[in-house]
Amino acid sequence: MPRCWVMVLGDVGRSPRMQYHASSLCKTPGYEVVLVGYRGAALIEELQAHAAAGTLDVRYLPDLPPLVRRLPRLLALLAKALFQLATLLWMLLVALPRPDAILLQLPPAIPTVLVCRLAALRHRARLVFDWHNFAYTLMAIGMGRGHPVVQLAERYERYWGRAAHASLCVTRAMQVELAWHWAVPATVFYDRPPDFFRPASLQARCAALHSGPTPALWAHAWPCSLEKHALLLKLQPVLAQGLHPHDFVAELYASGQLAPGQHTLCTQQVAANGIGARKGSAAAAAGAVREREGRPALVVSSTSWTPDEDFGLLLKAAELYDGRVRRSRRPSVYPCLLFLVTGRGPQRAEYEERMAGMDLRHVAFRTLWLEPEDYPRLLGSADLGVSLHASSSGLDLPMKASGPWGCIGELVSHEHNGLLFATPQQLAQQLVECFRVSGGGAGGSALLAQLRRGVEGASMARWHDTWRKTVLPVLQGGGKGGGAAATARAGVLR
Repeated sequence: MPRCWVMVLGDVGRSPRMQYHASSLCKTPGYEVVLVGYRGAALIEELQAHAAAGTLDVRYLPDLPPLVRRLPRLLALLAKALFQLATLLWMLLVALPRPDAILLQLPPAIPTVLVCRLAALRHRARLVFDWHNFAYTLMAIGMGRGHPVVQLAERYERYWGRAAHASLCVTRAMQVELAWHWAVPATVFYDRPPDFFRPASLQARCAALHSGPTPALWAHAWPCSLEKHALLLKLQPVLAQGLHPHDFVAELYASGQLAPGQHTLCTQQVAANGIGARKGSAAAAAGAVREREGRPALVVSSTSWTPDEDFGLLLKAAELYDGRVRRSRRPSVYPCLLFLVTGRGPQRAEYEERMAGMDLRHVAFRTLWLEPEDYPRLLGSADLGVSLHASSSGLDLPMKASGPWGCIGELVSHEHNGLLFATPQQLAQQLVECFRVSGGGAGGSALLAQLRRGVEGASMARWHDTWRKTVLPVLQGGGKGGGAAATARAGVLR
Protein backbone atom coordinates (compact mmCIF):
# COMPACT_ATOMS: atom_id res chain seq x y z
CA MET A 1 0.00 0.00 0.00
CA PRO A 2 1.61 3.33 -1.04
CA ARG A 3 2.29 5.87 1.68
CA CYS A 4 2.50 9.63 1.18
CA TRP A 5 3.89 12.24 3.54
CA VAL A 6 2.15 15.64 3.32
CA MET A 7 4.53 18.18 4.87
CA VAL A 8 4.39 21.82 5.90
CA LEU A 9 6.94 23.55 8.13
CA GLY A 10 4.23 25.58 9.83
CA ASP A 11 0.93 25.36 11.69
CA VAL A 12 -0.89 22.53 9.92
CA GLY A 13 -4.29 23.87 10.99
CA ARG A 14 -3.55 27.17 9.21
CA SER A 15 -2.42 25.48 5.99
CA PRO A 16 -5.71 24.80 4.20
CA ARG A 17 -4.21 23.73 0.85
CA MET A 18 -2.04 21.05 2.48
CA GLN A 19 -4.98 19.85 4.59
CA TYR A 20 -7.04 19.49 1.42
CA HIS A 21 -4.21 17.52 -0.20
CA ALA A 22 -4.19 15.18 2.79
CA SER A 23 -7.97 14.86 2.71
CA SER A 24 -7.98 13.91 -0.97
CA LEU A 25 -5.24 11.35 -0.41
CA CYS A 26 -7.28 9.83 2.43
CA LYS A 27 -10.19 9.48 -0.01
CA THR A 28 -7.96 7.75 -2.58
CA PRO A 29 -8.24 3.96 -2.19
CA GLY A 30 -5.07 2.20 -1.13
CA TYR A 31 -3.16 5.19 0.27
CA GLU A 32 -1.70 5.63 3.73
CA VAL A 33 -1.28 9.30 4.63
CA VAL A 34 1.08 10.93 7.13
CA LEU A 35 0.51 14.66 7.79
CA VAL A 36 3.58 16.41 9.22
CA GLY A 37 3.76 19.93 10.63
CA TYR A 38 3.48 22.03 13.76
CA ARG A 39 0.62 21.79 16.25
CA GLY A 40 -1.60 24.86 16.41
CA ALA A 41 -5.08 25.52 15.04
CA ALA A 42 -7.52 22.62 14.86
CA LEU A 43 -7.61 20.51 11.70
CA ILE A 44 -10.64 20.57 9.43
CA GLU A 45 -13.41 18.15 10.43
CA GLU A 46 -12.66 15.77 7.55
CA LEU A 47 -9.09 15.25 8.75
CA GLN A 48 -10.17 14.89 12.36
CA ALA A 49 -12.51 12.11 11.25
CA HIS A 50 -9.77 10.41 9.19
CA ALA A 51 -7.37 10.63 12.14
CA ALA A 52 -9.98 9.13 14.50
CA ALA A 53 -10.63 6.31 12.00
CA GLY A 54 -6.92 5.56 11.67
CA THR A 55 -6.72 6.45 7.96
CA LEU A 56 -4.57 9.51 8.71
CA ASP A 57 -1.41 9.60 10.82
CA VAL A 58 -0.76 13.12 12.13
CA ARG A 59 2.82 13.72 13.33
CA TYR A 60 3.58 17.05 14.98
CA LEU A 61 7.06 18.58 14.97
CA PRO A 62 8.46 19.77 18.33
CA ASP A 63 7.97 23.48 19.01
CA LEU A 64 10.89 25.87 19.09
CA PRO A 65 12.39 26.40 22.57
CA PRO A 66 11.18 29.72 24.07
CA LEU A 67 14.78 30.90 24.35
CA VAL A 68 15.10 31.05 20.54
CA ARG A 69 12.30 33.61 20.29
CA ARG A 70 14.15 35.97 22.66
CA LEU A 71 17.36 36.10 20.63
CA PRO A 72 18.25 38.98 18.27
CA ARG A 73 16.66 38.48 14.85
CA LEU A 74 19.66 37.15 12.93
CA LEU A 75 20.69 34.82 15.76
CA ALA A 76 17.07 33.70 16.13
CA LEU A 77 16.89 32.86 12.41
CA LEU A 78 20.08 30.82 12.64
CA ALA A 79 19.04 29.02 15.84
CA LYS A 80 15.60 28.32 14.39
CA ALA A 81 17.08 26.82 11.21
CA LEU A 82 19.52 24.63 13.18
CA PHE A 83 16.80 23.40 15.56
CA GLN A 84 14.45 22.64 12.68
CA LEU A 85 17.25 20.93 10.78
CA ALA A 86 17.98 18.61 13.71
CA THR A 87 14.34 17.70 14.35
CA LEU A 88 13.57 17.20 10.65
CA LEU A 89 16.61 14.97 10.13
CA TRP A 90 15.51 12.76 13.01
CA MET A 91 11.85 12.54 12.00
CA LEU A 92 12.29 12.20 8.24
CA LEU A 93 15.32 9.92 8.19
CA VAL A 94 14.59 7.78 11.27
CA ALA A 95 11.27 8.18 13.07
CA LEU A 96 8.59 8.29 10.36
CA PRO A 97 7.45 5.21 8.42
CA ARG A 98 9.00 4.90 4.95
CA PRO A 99 7.11 6.89 2.29
CA ASP A 100 6.57 6.23 -1.41
CA ALA A 101 5.91 9.93 -2.06
CA ILE A 102 6.63 13.19 -0.24
CA LEU A 103 4.51 16.30 -0.93
CA LEU A 104 6.12 19.43 0.54
CA GLN A 105 4.65 22.93 0.79
CA LEU A 106 6.94 25.79 -0.25
CA PRO A 107 7.59 28.20 1.42
CA PRO A 108 9.20 27.84 3.87
CA ALA A 109 12.19 26.34 2.10
CA ILE A 110 14.93 26.40 4.76
CA PRO A 111 15.79 23.72 5.78
CA THR A 112 12.90 21.53 4.56
CA VAL A 113 13.91 21.35 0.88
CA LEU A 114 17.34 19.92 1.67
CA VAL A 115 16.08 17.49 4.33
CA CYS A 116 13.21 16.25 2.18
CA ARG A 117 15.67 15.65 -0.67
CA LEU A 118 17.80 13.55 1.69
CA ALA A 119 14.72 11.68 2.89
CA ALA A 120 13.63 10.99 -0.67
CA LEU A 121 17.08 9.56 -1.47
CA ARG A 122 17.16 7.45 1.67
CA HIS A 123 13.66 6.04 1.24
CA ARG A 124 13.71 6.00 -2.59
CA ALA A 125 10.56 8.11 -2.54
CA ARG A 126 9.11 10.48 -5.13
CA LEU A 127 9.53 14.11 -4.04
CA VAL A 128 6.96 16.72 -5.14
CA PHE A 129 7.10 20.43 -4.24
CA ASP A 130 3.91 22.49 -4.03
CA TRP A 131 5.02 26.09 -4.68
CA HIS A 132 2.75 28.68 -3.04
CA ASN A 133 5.25 31.54 -3.25
CA PHE A 134 9.00 32.12 -2.97
CA ALA A 135 10.42 32.10 0.55
CA TYR A 136 13.16 34.68 -0.08
CA THR A 137 10.60 37.27 -1.23
CA LEU A 138 8.78 36.93 2.09
CA MET A 139 12.06 37.44 3.95
CA ALA A 140 12.72 40.52 1.84
CA ILE A 141 9.58 42.25 3.16
CA GLY A 142 11.23 42.84 6.52
CA MET A 143 14.93 42.70 5.63
CA GLY A 144 15.14 44.19 2.14
CA ARG A 145 15.95 42.43 -1.12
CA GLY A 146 19.63 43.36 -0.90
CA HIS A 147 20.23 41.91 2.57
CA PRO A 148 22.95 39.22 2.55
CA VAL A 149 20.66 36.74 4.36
CA VAL A 150 17.94 37.25 1.74
CA GLN A 151 20.42 36.83 -1.12
CA LEU A 152 21.76 33.64 0.47
CA ALA A 153 18.23 32.33 0.92
CA GLU A 154 17.47 33.06 -2.74
CA ARG A 155 20.52 31.11 -3.91
CA TYR A 156 19.59 28.21 -1.66
CA GLU A 157 15.99 28.18 -2.87
CA ARG A 158 16.90 28.43 -6.55
CA TYR A 159 19.46 25.60 -6.27
CA TRP A 160 17.46 23.15 -4.18
CA GLY A 161 14.20 24.06 -5.90
CA ARG A 162 15.33 21.79 -8.73
CA ALA A 163 15.72 18.82 -6.35
CA ALA A 164 12.15 17.50 -6.68
CA HIS A 165 10.99 14.87 -9.14
CA ALA A 166 8.00 17.11 -9.95
CA SER A 167 6.41 20.36 -8.84
CA LEU A 168 2.98 21.91 -8.47
CA CYS A 169 2.30 25.65 -8.37
CA VAL A 170 -0.69 27.91 -7.80
CA THR A 171 -0.69 30.10 -10.94
CA ARG A 172 0.23 30.07 -14.60
CA ALA A 173 2.50 33.08 -14.01
CA MET A 174 4.45 31.16 -11.36
CA GLN A 175 4.71 28.18 -13.73
CA VAL A 176 6.32 30.40 -16.36
CA GLU A 177 8.69 31.99 -13.81
CA LEU A 178 9.77 28.59 -12.49
CA ALA A 179 10.33 27.24 -15.97
CA TRP A 180 12.24 30.14 -17.53
CA HIS A 181 14.26 31.43 -14.59
CA TRP A 182 14.55 28.43 -12.26
CA ALA A 183 14.65 25.53 -14.73
CA VAL A 184 11.82 23.92 -12.75
CA PRO A 185 8.87 22.49 -14.70
CA ALA A 186 5.64 22.68 -12.70
CA THR A 187 2.01 21.70 -13.10
CA VAL A 188 -0.54 24.42 -12.30
CA PHE A 189 -3.15 23.44 -9.73
CA TYR A 190 -5.45 26.30 -8.79
CA ASP A 191 -7.00 26.44 -5.36
CA ARG A 192 -10.60 25.21 -5.52
CA PRO A 193 -13.23 25.12 -2.77
CA PRO A 194 -13.74 21.71 -1.17
CA ASP A 195 -17.24 20.26 -0.94
CA PHE A 196 -17.92 21.70 2.53
CA PHE A 197 -17.65 25.25 1.12
CA ARG A 198 -21.23 25.69 0.00
CA PRO A 199 -24.15 28.11 0.23
CA ALA A 200 -25.54 28.66 3.70
CA SER A 201 -28.91 28.04 1.98
CA LEU A 202 -31.99 29.68 0.42
CA GLN A 203 -31.07 32.49 -1.97
CA ALA A 204 -27.95 34.07 -3.43
CA ARG A 205 -26.10 36.33 -1.10
CA CYS A 206 -22.36 37.05 -1.30
CA ALA A 207 -19.75 38.87 -3.36
CA ALA A 208 -16.08 39.67 -2.92
CA LEU A 209 -13.26 42.17 -3.30
CA HIS A 210 -9.53 41.61 -3.61
CA SER A 211 -6.55 43.86 -2.99
CA GLY A 212 -3.29 43.48 -4.82
CA PRO A 213 -1.35 45.82 -7.06
CA THR A 214 -4.72 45.60 -8.68
CA PRO A 215 -6.87 44.59 -5.69
CA ALA A 216 -10.19 42.90 -6.19
CA LEU A 217 -13.73 42.17 -5.09
CA TRP A 218 -15.09 38.69 -5.73
CA ALA A 219 -18.65 37.44 -5.41
CA HIS A 220 -20.45 34.44 -3.92
CA ALA A 221 -23.91 33.02 -4.43
CA TRP A 222 -24.77 32.07 -0.86
CA PRO A 223 -27.86 32.94 1.38
CA CYS A 224 -29.89 33.18 4.58
CA SER A 225 -30.54 29.91 6.39
CA LEU A 226 -30.74 28.00 9.61
CA GLU A 227 -26.96 27.59 9.40
CA LYS A 228 -26.51 31.34 9.19
CA HIS A 229 -28.94 31.88 12.06
CA ALA A 230 -27.15 29.28 14.22
CA LEU A 231 -23.70 30.69 13.42
CA LEU A 232 -24.70 34.27 14.30
CA LEU A 233 -26.24 33.06 17.56
CA LYS A 234 -22.95 31.30 18.34
CA LEU A 235 -20.95 34.46 17.53
CA GLN A 236 -23.27 36.76 19.49
CA PRO A 237 -20.95 37.16 22.54
CA VAL A 238 -18.21 38.45 20.22
CA LEU A 239 -20.50 40.55 18.05
CA ALA A 240 -22.15 42.25 21.04
CA GLN A 241 -18.82 43.60 22.34
CA GLY A 242 -18.18 47.03 20.86
CA LEU A 243 -14.78 47.63 19.29
CA HIS A 244 -14.94 51.40 18.81
CA PRO A 245 -17.01 54.44 19.90
CA HIS A 246 -20.59 54.69 18.54
CA ASP A 247 -20.44 51.02 17.52
CA PHE A 248 -23.84 50.47 15.86
CA VAL A 249 -23.71 46.69 16.39
CA ALA A 250 -23.04 46.96 20.14
CA GLU A 251 -25.74 49.63 20.43
CA LEU A 252 -28.25 47.38 18.66
CA TYR A 253 -27.56 44.48 21.01
CA ALA A 254 -27.75 46.79 24.05
CA SER A 255 -31.09 48.24 22.89
CA GLY A 256 -32.97 44.99 23.54
CA GLN A 257 -34.43 44.92 20.01
CA LEU A 258 -32.96 41.48 19.37
CA ALA A 259 -34.96 38.84 21.25
CA PRO A 260 -32.60 36.25 22.75
CA GLY A 261 -32.60 33.00 20.78
CA GLN A 262 -35.02 34.37 18.15
CA HIS A 263 -33.17 37.29 16.57
CA THR A 264 -29.62 37.68 15.43
CA LEU A 265 -28.00 40.69 13.87
CA CYS A 266 -29.21 39.54 10.43
CA THR A 267 -31.89 36.85 10.91
CA GLN A 268 -35.04 36.09 12.85
CA GLN A 269 -37.26 33.09 13.44
CA VAL A 270 -40.74 33.41 11.90
CA ALA A 271 -44.09 31.64 12.03
CA ALA A 272 -45.82 30.29 8.93
CA ASN A 273 -47.71 33.57 8.47
CA GLY A 274 -44.43 35.49 8.38
CA ILE A 275 -44.85 36.99 11.86
CA GLY A 276 -42.06 36.59 14.36
CA ALA A 277 -42.17 33.31 16.23
CA ARG A 278 -42.52 33.24 20.00
CA LYS A 279 -39.80 31.45 21.91
CA GLY A 280 -40.85 27.83 22.44
CA SER A 281 -43.58 27.98 19.78
CA ALA A 282 -44.01 25.39 17.04
CA ALA A 283 -42.58 27.81 14.48
CA ALA A 284 -39.53 28.34 16.59
CA ALA A 285 -39.15 24.61 17.04
CA ALA A 286 -39.51 24.08 13.29
CA GLY A 287 -36.72 26.57 12.80
CA ALA A 288 -38.25 28.79 10.10
CA VAL A 289 -35.84 31.66 9.49
CA ARG A 290 -35.84 34.83 7.41
CA GLU A 291 -33.62 37.87 7.14
CA ARG A 292 -34.23 40.59 9.66
CA GLU A 293 -35.52 43.84 8.22
CA GLY A 294 -32.90 46.57 8.37
CA ARG A 295 -30.04 44.13 8.83
CA PRO A 296 -26.47 45.26 8.10
CA ALA A 297 -24.47 43.86 5.21
CA LEU A 298 -21.84 41.31 6.25
CA VAL A 299 -18.40 41.78 4.71
CA VAL A 300 -15.75 39.12 5.42
CA SER A 301 -12.00 39.52 5.16
CA SER A 302 -9.56 36.74 6.01
CA THR A 303 -6.06 37.81 6.95
CA SER A 304 -2.81 36.56 8.44
CA TRP A 305 -2.17 40.04 9.91
CA THR A 306 1.21 40.20 8.19
CA PRO A 307 2.98 43.02 6.29
CA ASP A 308 1.99 41.56 2.89
CA GLU A 309 -1.61 42.63 3.59
CA ASP A 310 -2.20 46.38 3.83
CA PHE A 311 -5.10 46.39 6.25
CA GLY A 312 -4.87 50.14 6.58
CA LEU A 313 -6.36 50.34 3.09
CA LEU A 314 -9.56 48.65 4.30
CA LEU A 315 -9.78 50.87 7.38
CA LYS A 316 -9.51 54.00 5.24
CA ALA A 317 -12.13 52.69 2.79
CA ALA A 318 -14.46 52.02 5.73
CA GLU A 319 -14.03 55.62 6.92
CA LEU A 320 -14.79 56.92 3.43
CA TYR A 321 -17.95 54.79 3.16
CA ASP A 322 -19.08 55.94 6.60
CA GLY A 323 -18.50 59.56 5.65
CA ARG A 324 -20.45 59.08 2.42
CA VAL A 325 -23.48 57.83 4.36
CA ARG A 326 -23.27 60.63 6.92
CA ARG A 327 -23.22 63.31 4.22
CA SER A 328 -26.00 61.76 2.17
CA ARG A 329 -29.47 63.32 2.11
CA ARG A 330 -30.87 59.78 1.78
CA PRO A 331 -28.81 57.65 4.17
CA SER A 332 -31.47 54.93 4.10
CA VAL A 333 -30.28 53.76 0.67
CA TYR A 334 -26.97 52.68 2.21
CA PRO A 335 -26.95 49.68 4.57
CA CYS A 336 -24.69 49.66 7.58
CA LEU A 337 -21.63 47.46 7.07
CA LEU A 338 -20.21 44.95 9.54
CA PHE A 339 -16.67 43.84 8.65
CA LEU A 340 -15.86 40.41 10.10
CA VAL A 341 -12.10 39.94 9.99
CA THR A 342 -10.86 36.41 10.62
CA GLY A 343 -7.35 35.18 11.30
CA ARG A 344 -4.38 35.37 13.64
CA GLY A 345 -1.07 37.09 13.17
CA PRO A 346 1.55 39.51 14.49
CA GLN A 347 -0.17 42.77 13.53
CA ARG A 348 -3.65 41.97 14.85
CA ALA A 349 -3.29 43.92 18.11
CA GLU A 350 -1.90 46.95 16.27
CA TYR A 351 -4.89 47.13 13.92
CA GLU A 352 -7.41 46.46 16.70
CA GLU A 353 -5.98 49.49 18.48
CA ARG A 354 -6.45 51.56 15.32
CA MET A 355 -10.04 50.31 14.96
CA ALA A 356 -10.77 51.27 18.58
CA GLY A 357 -9.87 54.88 17.78
CA MET A 358 -12.06 55.21 14.68
CA ASP A 359 -15.20 57.38 14.78
CA LEU A 360 -17.63 55.24 12.77
CA ARG A 361 -21.44 55.41 12.89
CA HIS A 362 -22.52 53.21 9.95
CA VAL A 363 -19.60 50.77 9.86
CA ALA A 364 -18.31 48.38 12.51
CA PHE A 365 -15.44 45.90 12.76
CA ARG A 366 -15.07 42.60 14.60
CA THR A 367 -11.95 40.43 14.69
CA LEU A 368 -12.51 36.69 15.01
CA TRP A 369 -10.76 33.35 15.11
CA LEU A 370 -13.16 30.64 13.94
CA GLU A 371 -13.18 26.89 14.28
CA PRO A 372 -12.46 25.17 10.94
CA GLU A 373 -16.10 24.10 10.49
CA ASP A 374 -17.39 27.65 11.12
CA TYR A 375 -15.19 29.42 8.57
CA PRO A 376 -16.99 28.07 5.45
CA ARG A 377 -20.32 28.78 7.15
CA LEU A 378 -19.31 32.39 7.66
CA LEU A 379 -18.30 32.71 4.01
CA GLY A 380 -21.60 31.13 3.03
CA SER A 381 -23.46 33.75 5.07
CA ALA A 382 -21.60 36.86 3.92
CA ASP A 383 -22.67 39.44 1.37
CA LEU A 384 -19.17 40.40 0.30
CA GLY A 385 -15.58 39.23 0.72
CA VAL A 386 -12.46 41.40 0.66
CA SER A 387 -8.91 40.14 0.10
CA LEU A 388 -6.01 42.47 0.88
CA HIS A 389 -3.28 39.99 -0.01
CA ALA A 390 -0.33 41.62 -1.75
CA SER A 391 1.97 38.90 -3.08
CA SER A 392 5.63 39.32 -2.15
CA SER A 393 6.63 37.68 -5.45
CA GLY A 394 3.75 38.96 -7.58
CA LEU A 395 3.13 35.36 -8.68
CA ASP A 396 0.94 33.62 -6.10
CA LEU A 397 -2.76 33.53 -5.35
CA PRO A 398 -4.06 33.80 -1.78
CA MET A 399 -6.11 30.89 -0.43
CA LYS A 400 -8.36 33.43 1.25
CA ALA A 401 -9.78 34.94 -1.89
CA SER A 402 -8.97 33.51 -5.25
CA GLY A 403 -7.35 36.69 -6.51
CA PRO A 404 -3.65 37.74 -6.62
CA TRP A 405 -1.40 40.67 -7.21
CA GLY A 406 0.41 39.89 -10.43
CA CYS A 407 -1.94 37.06 -11.43
CA ILE A 408 -5.31 38.63 -10.71
CA GLY A 409 -6.60 37.99 -14.22
CA GLU A 410 -6.16 34.23 -13.89
CA LEU A 411 -9.12 33.76 -11.56
CA VAL A 412 -10.83 37.13 -11.05
CA SER A 413 -12.53 38.78 -14.01
CA HIS A 414 -13.31 42.44 -13.30
CA GLU A 415 -17.07 43.11 -13.14
CA HIS A 416 -17.80 39.44 -13.89
CA ASN A 417 -16.98 37.57 -10.68
CA GLY A 418 -15.11 40.32 -8.84
CA LEU A 419 -13.91 43.90 -8.77
CA LEU A 420 -10.32 45.16 -8.65
CA PHE A 421 -9.12 48.09 -6.58
CA ALA A 422 -5.79 49.75 -5.88
CA THR A 423 -6.71 52.59 -3.47
CA PRO A 424 -9.03 53.12 -0.49
CA GLN A 425 -11.06 55.53 -2.61
CA GLN A 426 -11.68 52.87 -5.25
CA LEU A 427 -12.67 50.28 -2.65
CA ALA A 428 -15.04 52.70 -0.90
CA GLN A 429 -16.72 53.56 -4.20
CA GLN A 430 -17.11 49.87 -5.03
CA LEU A 431 -18.74 49.25 -1.65
CA VAL A 432 -21.18 52.03 -2.47
CA GLU A 433 -21.89 50.60 -5.93
CA CYS A 434 -22.42 47.10 -4.54
CA PHE A 435 -24.79 48.05 -1.72
CA ARG A 436 -26.58 51.29 -2.60
CA VAL A 437 -30.18 50.50 -3.60
CA SER A 438 -33.14 52.85 -3.92
CA GLY A 439 -35.30 50.86 -1.53
CA GLY A 440 -32.60 50.44 1.09
CA GLY A 441 -31.63 47.13 2.70
CA ALA A 442 -28.53 44.95 2.51
CA GLY A 443 -29.56 42.77 -0.43
CA GLY A 444 -27.30 44.66 -2.78
CA SER A 445 -27.43 46.34 -6.17
CA ALA A 446 -27.69 45.05 -9.73
CA LEU A 447 -23.87 45.03 -9.82
CA LEU A 448 -23.73 42.73 -6.80
CA ALA A 449 -26.29 40.42 -8.40
CA GLN A 450 -24.15 40.35 -11.56
CA LEU A 451 -21.06 39.39 -9.56
CA ARG A 452 -22.98 36.59 -7.83
CA ARG A 453 -24.01 35.12 -11.16
CA GLY A 454 -20.40 35.23 -12.29
CA VAL A 455 -19.24 33.42 -9.17
CA GLU A 456 -21.90 30.72 -9.51
CA GLY A 457 -20.31 29.68 -12.80
CA ALA A 458 -16.71 30.09 -11.63
CA SER A 459 -17.14 27.98 -8.48
CA MET A 460 -18.52 24.85 -10.14
CA ALA A 461 -15.14 23.07 -10.11
CA ARG A 462 -14.48 21.52 -6.72
CA TRP A 463 -11.18 20.62 -5.05
CA HIS A 464 -11.31 16.82 -5.06
CA ASP A 465 -12.55 16.48 -8.65
CA THR A 466 -9.75 18.63 -10.05
CA TRP A 467 -7.23 17.12 -7.58
CA ARG A 468 -7.82 13.61 -8.90
CA LYS A 469 -7.22 14.74 -12.47
CA THR A 470 -4.25 17.05 -11.81
CA VAL A 471 -2.39 16.25 -8.58
CA LEU A 472 -2.76 12.48 -8.22
CA PRO A 473 -0.99 11.72 -11.54
CA VAL A 474 1.90 13.99 -10.46
CA LEU A 475 2.25 12.13 -7.15
CA GLN A 476 2.12 8.80 -8.94
CA GLY A 477 4.77 9.76 -11.46
CA GLY A 478 2.64 10.90 -14.38
CA GLY A 479 3.52 14.62 -14.08
CA LYS A 480 6.48 16.44 -15.56
CA GLY A 481 9.75 15.71 -13.76
CA GLY A 482 12.72 17.86 -12.97
CA GLY A 483 15.27 18.57 -15.64
CA ALA A 484 17.01 21.15 -17.73
CA ALA A 485 15.62 24.55 -18.59
CA ALA A 486 14.80 23.42 -22.11
CA THR A 487 12.55 20.69 -20.74
CA ALA A 488 10.89 23.16 -18.41
CA ARG A 489 10.25 25.68 -21.16
CA ALA A 490 8.85 23.03 -23.42
CA GLY A 491 6.46 22.02 -20.65
CA VAL A 492 5.18 25.59 -20.40
CA LEU A 493 4.88 26.25 -24.11
CA ARG A 494 3.05 23.06 -25.07
